[in-house]
Amino acid sequence: MIEPLCYHDIAFTRYRMIDWTLLPFWSNYMHTFTFRRGLWMALCIAAIALAGCGGSPSGNTPSAAGEGDNVADGGTDAPNVHLGAPEVATGDPVEGDWIVIRLSAEPKTLNPHLEGAGAYTQRVVDGNGGNIFETLLVRDKKTLEIQPHIAERWEVSEDHLTYTFYLRKDVKFSDGVPLTAHDLLFTYEAIRNPANDTADKRSYLTDFESATILDDYTIQFKASKPYFLHLALFTEGFLSILPKHIYGEGNFNEDFGRTPVGSGPYLLKEWNTGQRIVITKRDDYWGPKKPWVNEIHYKIITDNNAALQLLRRQEIDEMRLTSEQWMRHAVKPDITNHYQKLTLYSPVDGYAASFGWIGWNAKRPYFSDNRVRKAMTMLLDRKTIGETIYRGLVRIVTGSKFPDSPAYDKSIEPWPYDPEGAKKLLDEAGWIDSDQDGVRDKDGVPFRFQWIFPAGSPEYEQLATVYKEQLDKAGIDVTLRPLEWATFLESVTKRSFDACSMGWVSEFEGDPYQIWHSSQTESGSNYVGFGTAESDKIIEDARQEFDPEKRAALYRRFHAILHEEQPYTFLYNSKRKVVISNRFQNVIPYTLGFDMREWWVPTDQQRYK
Repeated sequence: MIEPLCYHDIAFTRYRMIDWTLLPFWSNYMHTFTFRRGLWMALCIAAIALAGCGGSPSGNTPSAAGEGDNVADGGTDAPNVHLGAPEVATGDPVEGDWIVIRLSAEPKTLNPHLEGAGAYTQRVVDGNGGNIFETLLVRDKKTLEIQPHIAERWEVSEDHLTYTFYLRKDVKFSDGVPLTAHDLLFTYEAIRNPANDTADKRSYLTDFESATILDDYTIQFKASKPYFLHLALFTEGFLSILPKHIYGEGNFNEDFGRTPVGSGPYLLKEWNTGQRIVITKRDDYWGPKKPWVNEIHYKIITDNNAALQLLRRQEIDEMRLTSEQWMRHAVKPDITNHYQKLTLYSPVDGYAASFGWIGWNAKRPYFSDNRVRKAMTMLLDRKTIGETIYRGLVRIVTGSKFPDSPAYDKSIEPWPYDPEGAKKLLDEAGWIDSDQDGVRDKDGVPFRFQWIFPAGSPEYEQLATVYKEQLDKAGIDVTLRPLEWATFLESVTKRSFDACSMGWVSEFEGDPYQIWHSSQTESGSNYVGFGTAESDKIIEDARQEFDPEKRAALYRRFHAILHEEQPYTFLYNSKRKVVISNRFQNVIPYTLGFDMREWWVPTDQQRYK
């Protein structure tokens, strides 16, 4: 998560895991950033990275026959674009129509607080503003300032230890039951409960020592120590308020994943497994900003070729594109005539606030030595892969901070592609081919491991194939094991992997505690088992540092430790590429993403009734 240096100067979200192979697609479904106004304006969605999130990228998708097929590879669009926006319609906005959105994988759950609630879940239940669930406070999309929402006002003590919130009295859940402070307390306690699968969020609440209901619409939180992100925890993407009378009756981990109930402007209408999730507008929504669009349909389409064909037939309204799709297909008339093209959700030059990685499980004998982890990175030709498979729309990262934030040390150069140097490091670490069978070994253990990653990505499969060839030449035997998204997440959260690949929607200026502190190795998001005494102390000190420059200096030192230890092979930060049907008016690419409640379609262009 993240919290503000000045309470109104920073935006927050936690790390949300994403299928990094889709990273270029993900945008507002996020996880972690905070923003310092006047310095950097960054997106915060969340996960899960290479630069996108949650699904699978497409590779060499064949173009459909028709006009424009002779367009050469390589589009002419600039990195930051909003092309094809419709002419501004005359008259006032009108209600009606649907938004049809492609999901490249099915959410594991629609309970927003479970650890398996990754970026796909966030897209449905939050939608970058609160589709089904809402929070006490919200960020202004333009200024990033924290504003009242369910809380009509709040107070923060001078020592940053006491937070008092005064709730509105007219908020109701979609079943008509009023929302009170008791629901917020229940949500807070559910996240804090170690019996619940909420470890990733729980790590951000460790410094709160009490939550007390002062009356039905007033609640006070007290912390044992100051934390620069405390207030931001009450904004979008984190403390989404659940109705106690529903979620308090049953098994929190298992009973509510497919039956979400919240206070937001939409409610679940349908979940057809493997096909679609549909949310429909509430007629009785309490809030000040009601959506114009009647329904949002999330089509679950795991195959990128199939998704592209539906897009070209205008059966999808919003879709994240792969590098190949953006450069080769999105320049053709069947896209440009019907869709707005945007690169957005990013602080700088159209880059997504996310990164992809390969994680090395330090509890496995192969990866317990940082010399081996460093060698693994040096055996991957990231530069060539980025220029070819990803069409130059990515940049290599060396740490977990956003590359243009003050906390990212730009003086650190990526480990080079150096097979010979990697072999020397492996030799030094004791991994040699003692029995001359072509596979290195140490203490009788052959260097054979499994590498798991989300299935369905031609681009990633190309990268994995190239990497496997290099590992084979170095005497390392890897088995590539693509897994369906839910199965993949289960393997990762249970630490039942040798190596894994995914991504984080990364933070612009956030708290690395969730994924890097050693206390999170068993039940948090530190899946690879990383941790040193120095790195833990830096993370702990930074949580209480309210001076942004001093905090950034701490994080730059932490960046250097990550670079030397290589718990991940850091991959890419990529361009964010999205197309949206030009039926929709008022599509504004804010720093924090879209606000689909503002979108509307003129009556004569509405397609669905």
